[in-house]
Amino acid sequence: MKDAIEIKNEHIKNLAKRKNFLTKKYANQIVSEVPKKVRDELQLIDTLLADSHVSEEIYQSSPKMVNIRNSRDEEWYFQQMLNWLKRHPNVINGQFARSTIYKFTLHFFVENIVLNSKNANLTIDELASRLNDLTQSKNEVKLTAQNKNIEESLSFMMSMIYRLMDTVPESIDPTNKVQYMLNPMSEIELKALGTETELEEDSELAKSFAAYKNIRFRDKQRIQKINQERGIISND
Repeated sequence: MKDAIEIKNEHIKNLAKRKNFLTKKYANQIVSEVPKKVRDELQLIDTLLADSHVSEEIYQSSPKMVNIRNSRDEEWYFQQMLNWLKRHPNVINGQFARSTIYKFTLHFFVENIVLNSKNANLTIDELASRLNDLTQSKNEVKLTAQNKNIEESLSFMMSMIYRLMDTVPESIDPTNKVQYMLNPMSEIELKALGTETELEEDSELAKSFAAYKNIRFRDKQRIQKINQERGIISND
């Protein structure tokens, strides 16, 4: 574990960087337009920086030994912490004395919650919620990747279709010369003539899209059945 001087120096440096970032980000806004959450964090940063120095007087007046009364409840909590540390012994250099474990727990909370301006203003419920939400589930990660793929695919398809529209012939004259019309997806054409959309339930586009979705659903069911027969489990 790092000593208090190292932690203090890192803490001051990180807070200063955070304050500098927020100050520059909202430098061109009047104070009343800066979000309250940001103003509160900047005020907290100043407080944390001021509190980072602990005077010799405070140290000398504090007890040198701290007694903690044990109980069945406290022992249960301690054993859970001990079990976690046994799985991660490097964080306390393999020193499993009870006092070492209590100190590690205090240090960890202070370093990651109290000294972090983005966490320190949260209520205990908000903090617990944030910690519980840190790890995305497998499905959430997969959904994020799928959404990104959909977005990129749609962008590519829209660009490709728009370019293809420039090459759609309107007619061929008797001399076999191809006459091209204005891109039907251009702003001028859309405003003048409109176009079919899926919202128009009786349009050919809506009917085609509905048929496509049915076919795609059927194919996905078929693929899922084949995967299950192979022992591949999917959430799709």
